[in-house]
Amino acid sequence: MNFVEKVGKTIEDAVTEACIELGASRDEVEVEVISKGSKGLLGFGAKEAKVRVSIKEKVKEEPIKLQVKFEKEVPKEVENTKKELPNKEVKKEVKKELKKDSEDFVVVTPEELEEVTGLAMSFLEKLLKEMSIDATMTSKVVNNNRISISISGNNMGIIIGKRGETLDAIQYIVNIVANKQRQEYIKIMIDTENYRERREETLRKLAYKLSKKVQQTRKPIILEPMNPYDRRIIHSALQDSRFVKTHSEGKEPFRRVVISPAYQNKSYR
Repeated sequence: MNFVEKVGKTIEDAVTEACIELGASRDEVEVEVISKGSKGLLGFGAKEAKVRVSIKEKVKEEPIKLQVKFEKEVPKEVENTKKELPNKEVKKEVKKELKKDSEDFVVVTPEELEEVTGLAMSFLEKLLKEMSIDATMTSKVVNNNRISISISGNNMGIIIGKRGETLDAIQYIVNIVANKQRQEYIKIMIDTENYRERREETLRKLAYKLSKKVQQTRKPIILEPMNPYDRRIIHSALQDSRFVKTHSEGKEPFRRVVISPAYQNKSYR
């Protein structure tokens, strides 16, 4: 049967793992929640969420509509313009999203790093207290120009939130507060339970799985909406592929990555 059962700390984690194994995007599957899981008491007796994920039955009308749309639109533009132009625009856009990582490099002194770390840790401590979260924090300097703060404690799922949205919001606020009086921006990364590392690994696996599917079907795959950080991971994972290309479309917060064949009308070599 074309379904898998997976467990995870949250329902979303379990669904993501299932999508990776099935080689499908979130929009292509149906999810049945077997168990929502439980947080337990003070971290004891916690139970993982369990889901059954299956591939949706394909409806013929959808691919037909997509094909007709592409058949009508592509020739009008391709026949009257050079094929290189759309690819250049796509590459520019992808480079723009990937460029943010290289733009983060700034030269700062140890004293500046210490000052910003102090501001960030102080504000974060107050914020966690307001959220009634009992946690400990550790910080370290990365590449001599960034600050990494790790939060540890019970029920860190509250801090992570759905798909890391709460964690991203906390990181955004802390960066604004700690850099408020500065001209040179020092990036502060906030993580808990290695969520960002696990998320990156999960997204890279998903990117590779879906790229193989695109190669086999020769049809584009549209991923679910992602934040800029997650989109950069997908772009980065596939940027050196000879067989597929990526670009983002839509407006925030519904902007999503599209993985499509590198050569629409040519066989792969």
